[in-house]
Amino acid sequence: MKKFFVIAFAAMLCAFAAGAQIVTTSPELLQESSENVVLTFHADSPMGNNGLKGVTASTAVYAHVGAITNKSNGAWKFAPEWLDNSAKYKLTYVSANTWNLTIGDMRTYFGMTDAAEHVEKIALVFRDATGSKEGKTAAGGDILVNVAPEGYQMQLKHNASSLIIKSTTTITFTAVVSEASNITMTVNGTQFGSVSNSDRLVASHKFSAYGNYDIVATSTAGGKTISQKLTVVYPAPSEAGTYPGGVPKMGAVRNSDGTVTFCLAAPQKTSAVLVPSWDNYEILGKNSMKYQDYQGQRYFFVTVSGLDNTSYYPYYYLVDGTYKVGDPYARLVLDPYSDKWLENTWPGMPEYPYDKFDDVMLAVYKGNFDTDFNFDSFTIPDKENLIIYEMLIRDWNGTEGKANGEGTINMARSRIGYLKNMGVNAVEVMPVMEFNGNNSWGYNTNFYMALDKAYGSPQQFKSFVNECHQQGIAVILDIVLNHSDGLHPWYQMYPISSNPFYNQTAPHDYGVLNDWKQENPLVQQQWKDVLQFWLKVYNVDGFRFDLVKGLGTSYPSGTEAKNDSRIAVMKRLHANMMEVKADAIHINENLAGNTEENEMAADGQLNWNNQSNNSISFANGNASSADLSYYDSEKCSRTAFSTVSYAESHDEQRMGYAQNTSGVSAVKGKKEVSMKRLGQVAVQLLMTPGPKMIWQFGEFGADENTKNSSGNNTDPKKVIWSYAEDADRAALASTYNAMCNLRTDNPELFTSGATFETTGFGNNLTTMRQMRVAYGNKEVVAVINPLTSTASRNIPVSLAKTISKTNYQVINASKGQENISFLSSSTLAVSLPGNSYVVFATSNVAGVDDIVADDTADVDAPVEYFNLQGVPVSSDNLAPGLYIKRQGRNTEKVLIH
Repeated sequence: MKKFFVIAFAAMLCAFAAGAQIVTTSPELLQESSENVVLTFHADSPMGNNGLKGVTASTAVYAHVGAITNKSNGAWKFAPEWLDNSAKYKLTYVSANTWNLTIGDMRTYFGMTDAAEHVEKIALVFRDATGSKEGKTAAGGDILVNVAPEGYQMQLKHNASSLIIKSTTTITFTAVVSEASNITMTVNGTQFGSVSNSDRLVASHKFSAYGNYDIVATSTAGGKTISQKLTVVYPAPSEAGTYPGGVPKMGAVRNSDGTVTFCLAAPQKTSAVLVPSWDNYEILGKNSMKYQDYQGQRYFFVTVSGLDNTSYYPYYYLVDGTYKVGDPYARLVLDPYSDKWLENTWPGMPEYPYDKFDDVMLAVYKGNFDTDFNFDSFTIPDKENLIIYEMLIRDWNGTEGKANGEGTINMARSRIGYLKNMGVNAVEVMPVMEFNGNNSWGYNTNFYMALDKAYGSPQQFKSFVNECHQQGIAVILDIVLNHSDGLHPWYQMYPISSNPFYNQTAPHDYGVLNDWKQENPLVQQQWKDVLQFWLKVYNVDGFRFDLVKGLGTSYPSGTEAKNDSRIAVMKRLHANMMEVKADAIHINENLAGNTEENEMAADGQLNWNNQSNNSISFANGNASSADLSYYDSEKCSRTAFSTVSYAESHDEQRMGYAQNTSGVSAVKGKKEVSMKRLGQVAVQLLMTPGPKMIWQFGEFGADENTKNSSGNNTDPKKVIWSYAEDADRAALASTYNAMCNLRTDNPELFTSGATFETTGFGNNLTTMRQMRVAYGNKEVVAVINPLTSTASRNIPVSLAKTISKTNYQVINASKGQENISFLSSSTLAVSLPGNSYVVFATSNVAGVDDIVADDTADVDAPVEYFNLQGVPVSSDNLAPGLYIKRQGRNTEKVLIH
């Protein structure tokens, strides 16, 4: 189960509703030069969330207040730290549910010194002293108060909760002007109100027929005329029709004649309108969508002409005249609550139209999105021998030594050579689909086909996948089908009590956010389309399914019991994948019983095998649960090669942190010992056959705390590539490199046809541990001394079958402390200090010692050099040593003399 770090919503539009506003102002029309400004907070406004409704006069109420300016790109400025309880932010009690905040002079209050910067809106969240109660908009957004430009200005307000109406409605409009003038008000050109020599006009109009109504207020004074317009929309119900070709296809589909059909599934709804950028986001009758009832579901659709293949076209849907939503099948999304905080994450990124509105997620259509990249051919590695590197793009790159959470796709792509050199053959990317906020682990998905722009552009992620493939590395996407966050269109379109897409209460014990109603055929179709989309359009190689225990359609015996519906769901999803890629990688985070997982394994699925507890115990020097033989699927009573075993994942505490906080005295606080014991863990993990996973920076002994009082700490973590400069951590990274490359260079040693034997394992740290893999005339033996003391232990390696005095090599050892001798021509004796290990093999086993001299040249491609951490090194600054050399698509390890 996941927890999320999410930036709060910013800037829900606050309609101007006389008598119902969340905030009223004095003076009524605010300008930057206004004197004695007072904001009045109405805690019981129906337009607010009523989070502070009813608090007593003795309660301290504060404003978290800032300015949105002409230079802030829609973001707050001049705001205090959250929970700043200074006197200037404290409100004064007026009467029940009414509180005043004294601003006075606006520029002085905000401390503005740049004469070229001007306030456009005042942004507010009200709260109690601890922040446990908050006053926001009804939708949970920030409250915005307009500030008019200087000079002769007018503001047109209304008392309706929305200007999109569903029935005959009378609305009162108020025009407020900065000076006395002659004011008139018209509806579609017909006057319905006027006043002379006044600074305000109040007039009402009844709307009783379908259509669009432009309300225009005009003010004339001293030969000058100004006007403002509001549009009231009374949309007609949609008409019945037939989707082109008869079978509805959700999303935006380009037709053979160049037209585009937009389609939204919306059961139980009566009307829908496409509201597009190419019509200036006006709600027009020509964009009213027809509906078709097909196989028990209702689809709304409309066909549009004139859209080219390469432009970005934002749009949204207006459903039943009430719900403004994006498209569940959007390939790209503009997010009003998050985009304003992005800082040029990729060139050409379309911008949210903040000058028009900021209260709806916008889908973006681009005609050639699915066909704008040519991928190289790639063969998915053998699933029985996957070496997976789990990556959170946010934290894998960025400012070194900082936890800014600024990692991007392009930064990650620049280090694929590092993973290639490490011997990794698959990367598992934590969720990259459009999630809530800009700073998250990604398990709070809102749109499943849209890449989150915080990481980069769709084109950049396609290049990332292609680069991985060029380096022989498969790409696995972590995906969250159990639940979504609250901005998914299908969640927003219905009350939860009657939502056909979501359960009001999760039927299992792992309810997170908004639980999908999986039996709904539209939900099942969405999942199929999503999986096939990423496999086809982004050419990824498979998925890791999050929280599979919550992917059953019924739980008659509880969540933990064997669940046939869960098995059926995962088999169906696997079949969906195989329609596109027959060898696609399917990994479940199920952590369920043997029978259930073995049935999934029989279908070709892999399952996560969490060995964090035992791994930490071993690394800490605690013998009570230090048996690492469970890295082997069969030892766990699972089908051979069916589990992805790991010592760490994003859900578990770092072994390095545990060593420093709960390790035995010989380990705690002793970096050299700690890194050697982590090397022993790596050897035992990677010498065991079957798929394995490494959590990013585990190869450096990452030691930052990943937990807090409520579980996972999802805050950004430090970027620690500098750990490679530490000798002890570099030795650990060398072990990972050696062991991973051993597997990728000798895959036959880790298949079902090979021999795997162990001795000395169990919950003890007193017996020398031995591991052996062999295939034909190849053999590898590992010896581990698990003692935490420095005392050496001697052992004859009785498992050796083909290694001889003239036929062996050391693949890896703990800083050269091994002492190997021969008792006879074919029997080895090994002496190892505590915390040490050695891996040796027959000389025909390929490994990290297979180095070629830098005596080749390729005039057709430039030569690039990288150190063993994947950092580029200028060819003019190459000191003697081992490097990664890349020429075009060829990568090799080279020794510079």
